[in-house]
Amino acid sequence: MASPPKRVITQDRLRSAVQNLLLETDWSEITVQHVSGCAGVSIGTFYNYYDSKDDALADVRQSLSLLIKKDLNSLLSTQTTVEARISMLLKYFINVLNTKPTWANYFYKADHFSERLEGGLVSILEPLVLESVLSQKGHVTDARMTALFIENGFFPLLKSCHHQHLSISDEQATQIVIVALSSLGLSGDTLFKAASMLCPVTPLAALPQSIYELENSQTGYV
Repeated sequence: MASPPKRVITQDRLRSAVQNLLLETDWSEITVQHVSGCAGVSIGTFYNYYDSKDDALADVRQSLSLLIKKDLNSLLSTQTTVEARISMLLKYFINVLNTKPTWANYFYKADHFSERLEGGLVSILEPLVLESVLSQKGHVTDARMTALFIENGFFPLLKSCHHQHLSISDEQATQIVIVALSSLGLSGDTLFKAASMLCPVTPLAALPQSIYELENSQTGYV
């Protein structure tokens, strides 16, 4: 197999450098000098690829978001009911907190999901809320507002647990899903059955990852 072009290799080093720094430092404290130094390139070389450090972050966020969403789509497709898919979605990110320390650092050192996941959790959750309404299971009038309500309660909880080095138990995860599904108007056995489901740990490799290798490999939930 032919080696990738030098430009691809250099950009991959910059992307890996951004990931490394995100795992260790608040983004507000990171400079272009930090990124270029970590990647082993000059500042001038950095600007051949990105206009700013935020441009570099956006590139990494988009690439890793594609990986996460591919993983999630594979996982959610294993469930036949919308309430089960919502349960799996929320428990996926709880599993990240509990079992994937580098991914937990990546997500929960941020202030919002949207800083690390393109479009935020709402981009995945809103269509599921709408599906629940159209199937006459959910009883809300504004799918986006409901999705934002869930996300804006869910993320701070995960961030706080990560900051305090706390895990979320299966019982607590079930309670979180019960609250989320209740906000859609679900109740009874349907709610409790979905909320009690266990989400398998996903096979995502630890960060930092070579985005070039990810884009040229088969990744996702197994």
